Amino acid sequence: MRAVTYYTGQAFIALAVISLAACGGGDAPAARGGPPSGAASGEAPAVRLATASVTRGEISKIINATGAVRPERTVEVGSEISGKLLSVNVDFNSVVKEGDVLAIIDPENLRNRVEQNEAIVENRLSDININMASIRRAEVNAAQAKRSMDRREQLFAEDAISQAQLEETERALKLAEADVELAKARLEGAQSSLRQAEATLRTSRVELARTRIIAPIDGVVIERFVDPGQTVAASLNAPKLFTIAGDLSKIKVDAAIVEGDVSGLDAGDPVTFSVDAYPGTQFRGEVEQLRLISQNQNNIVTYTAVVVADNPDGRLMPGMTANLQITTNSKQGILRIPTMAERFRPTPDQIKTWQSDTKAEGEKDVDPKARERLTEVGLSNARIDDILSRMTRETETLREQINDPSQVWRRVVRLKELRDVFDGIIKDELTSPQYQSYRQIVQSMSQVRDAQVWVKDGDKMRQQEVGLGLSDGSFIEVFTGLSEGDEIVTGIGGGRSGGARRGPPGRRG
Repeated sequence: MRAVTYYTGQAFIALAVISLAACGGGDAPAARGGPPSGAASGEAPAVRLATASVTRGEISKIINATGAVRPERTVEVGSEISGKLLSVNVDFNSVVKEGDVLAIIDPENLRNRVEQNEAIVENRLSDININMASIRRAEVNAAQAKRSMDRREQLFAEDAISQAQLEETERALKLAEADVELAKARLEGAQSSLRQAEATLRTSRVELARTRIIAPIDGVVIERFVDPGQTVAASLNAPKLFTIAGDLSKIKVDAAIVEGDVSGLDAGDPVTFSVDAYPGTQFRGEVEQLRLISQNQNNIVTYTAVVVADNPDGRLMPGMTANLQITTNSKQGILRIPTMAERFRPTPDQIKTWQSDTKAEGEKDVDPKARERLTEVGLSNARIDDILSRMTRETETLREQINDPSQVWRRVVRLKELRDVFDGIIKDELTSPQYQSYRQIVQSMSQVRDAQVWVKDGDKMRQQEVGLGLSDGSFIEVFTGLSEGDEIVTGIGGGRSGGARRGPPGRRG
C-alpha cells in the first residue's frame, strides 16, 4: 500500500511541473525523482513564414464622410413691401403649387396710391392735348405771318411800303415761327411727364400686386415665420415669411471631405449612406459636384461634395444627419496583395536567417522600369544596355548603402538619392526631345509607386521590387513585379498563429 501511494505522489508532482512549464513557469526545477526537465519545460514552437497569395479581385477606395440632408431646391419667400398681414393661408407641411396665394398684406394704402397715380396720368394726357392744340395754333399764326411777309416783300419791291414796314412784317414772321417751336417743346415736356407718371403708376400697381404673397415653386412649406395680424416691415432687407422646399422626392447631402480624400473623387461616384432614424436601411445616391471652395476649421481643410439621391417615399427629411461611404476608383479583376505584405519589414537578423540566395526576376537590370521606358521612347537595345551599365557603375556605392541592414533608417533618403542619380544619367544620355518623351511616360505612371515586398522562395524568401497603386486599406493593387499565385511573405512567427515572432518560451512577452 505504501509503494502505491509513493508512485501516485510522484505522478502528481510530475503533472504539477508540466503545468507550471506550460503556464510560463520557466526554470522551475523538476521534482526529485521525476521525469527529465526537458519534457516538463517543452520545446520552442517552430518558426515559419506567414504568406498570402497574389490574387485577382476588386479594389475600391472608400471615403467616409458626414453631411446634412437638404431638399434639392429651397426657396425663401419674403415680402418687398411693408404692411399688416390680413391673412396667412398656409401652415407647416402645406403642399403648395406655383402661383398659390400664401398670405395677403393690407392693400388699402397701395390701392389709394394706384388711384392717385392714375389721376396724374390722366392729367398728363390733358396737358399733352393742350400742347398739341397750342402747336396747331402757332402753326396757323406762322402761316399767316409768312403770307404777310410775301405780300410786303412784293410791295417793297414796288416802293409801295417803307423799309420799316417790311422789317416789322419780318419780325412778326419770326415770332410766329418761334411760337411753333415753343409749343412743340412744351409738348415734349408734357410727353416726358406722361411717361414718368405712367412709370410711377406701373410701380404702384406692382406694389399693390405684391400684397398677395405668391408661391414661386411647387413644393412643401417647411417653415412659417409669420401669423395673421403681424406687421411686416420691409426696409433694406426683405423680411422672410416662409421657406418652401421643392420636390422632396429628390434630396441632396452636402458632405464634408477632408483634403486628403479629394484625389480621385469625381461626379458620378456611387454613394451609400444611412441616417439615425433608419439605422438598418442603406440609401443610395451619387456625387453630383465637388465644389472648389475650401473651408478651414481647426486647421482641418475640407471641401464640399454634393450628393444627390432619390427619396420616393419621403422618409428622408431635411436636416437629418447622413453617414456616407463614397466609393472612388473602383477597379475589377486586378492583381492585388494584402496591405500587411507591404508593411512587413524583417529585422536584420531575420534577413540573415531567411533571405534566399536566388536573385529576383529582372534583377539583371539596376532599374528594370528604366529599360521599359527607354524602349518605349524608341532607343535600341544596345543603347539601352550602355545607359543601364553606366547607371550600375555610378550607383554601386549608393546601392550598397541601401542594402546595408545596419542603415535601414537611412533607406528612404538613399532611395530618393538613387532615383535622382538615375534621372540625371538619363537626362545626360538622351536628347532634349527624347528626355521630354521619357518624362511624359513617367508622368503617365505617376499613380504607380515603387515598393519592395518579400516573396517566398522555397523555404526562404527574397526581396522583390514591385509597382503598387490603389489601396482600400485591406488590399493594394499590383502593377508590376508579381504574378497571380505568387506567395508573398506577411510575417515571420511560430506556433499555430503564424503571426509576429514571439519571445523565447518560458518568458513573458
